[in-house]
Amino acid sequence: MGYLRWIAFSLFLFSSTTTFAATMTDSLGNCITLNTPPQRIVTLEYAFADALAAIGISPVGIADDNDPLNLHPAVVSRITGWVSVGDRANPDLSRIAALKPDVIIADITRHQAIYPALSAIAPTALLPSRGETYAENLAVAEKIGMLVDQPDLMTARLQQHALYMRDIEKQLSPVQGQQALFAVALENGVYAYSGSAYPGGVLKAIGLRVPEQIGQDDRALRQLTLEEMSTINPDILLSGTIEPDNVLLQWQQQPVWPTLQAIKNEQFYQVDGKYWAHCRGILASEAMADALRKTLPQFTRPATEIQTSAIP
Repeated sequence: MGYLRWIAFSLFLFSSTTTFAATMTDSLGNCITLNTPPQRIVTLEYAFADALAAIGISPVGIADDNDPLNLHPAVVSRITGWVSVGDRANPDLSRIAALKPDVIIADITRHQAIYPALSAIAPTALLPSRGETYAENLAVAEKIGMLVDQPDLMTARLQQHALYMRDIEKQLSPVQGQQALFAVALENGVYAYSGSAYPGGVLKAIGLRVPEQIGQDDRALRQLTLEEMSTINPDILLSGTIEPDNVLLQWQQQPVWPTLQAIKNEQFYQVDGKYWAHCRGILASEAMADALRKTLPQFTRPATEIQTSAIP
């Protein structure tokens, strides 16, 4: 009997050390299987770092285009102990290898060409980030939760996110259904984002209408003339001023400017163009929604506080 107990105990020990396996199929159809929960994760897009930060995980390496200020402040405030691995477009493979990652999360658009080199360093998941929509970003976050062995935690965080966005939508009920347009102002033009672009998806998530098509094509981002802006004629105009000497300042001197509905409604607002245009993710979108709540002066009730104390 003692011998049988020893056999049973040995089998238990063996099974307990071999039962873990996180498997996820990436956007290229590659099946990534990790035999131990990943502790050292490298992310090659801002949005992937956002997803990890939202559930309390710090990557060891992030492609931040060699400037940590490119990451959203909400992400930076939640992560520690990471280093830059260079540009998103051309990450530094030697820096990545030196970190000895357990897994690398890369963008299917930017990094497919270097996938063999990345995979030689560590198991690599190719997921969409560049050009993804708001809904696609949430789906990718769910996949990342599976990849890092935190599916339940990510599911709970996504549920919190949905509640948060619904609460913001309720607070914005007086303008619900109004048409809003986000555009960035540069020296060479004004570029507007349609409903299929990431910022447009966030605006729709909180109850605003966004033009699904900008101009004569279906591009998510398109340069506009003042005449085209007048044709769209949004109720709310959100300007992300990235460059101080920009075309939008010139527009404001033109006779057609005060005839725009947003100007007549006194609903022309400045938002953070850098982060609105370049950052995607759970934390980034919540910051966008909260900024809009704070920007519209008739809404003063704080959004429901997201309880993150249970997130490690």
